Amino acid sequence: MYTTSTWRTTYQETINPIGVPEDSWVVPDDVRNANVVPPESRRGAGRRRKRRYETVEDKLRSSQGAQEKKRRRCSRCGEENHNRDTCDKVI
Repeated sequence: MYTTSTWRTTYQETINPIGVPEDSWVVPDDVRNANVVPPESRRGAGRRRKRRYETVEDKLRSSQGAQEKKRRRCSRCGEENHNRDTCDKVI
């Protein structure tokens, strides 16, 4: 159905522009008065996707609060630079 040969046979005749101005077109009343509405569509499943790309300024603004890293502490002895699993302090 959607092959190159079908496309070629459909459009093999030349297509010429209409030489008559729009004002002199003969349009039936039922076509002229038809209420054309878009088809009903369902919202797609899943999470909505963001429609715009983040600019350089947006990236800079969003990362300004994350300049300082929060130091993690061991929950066992309270010192920094290690966690509970690697703590070798005797308590």
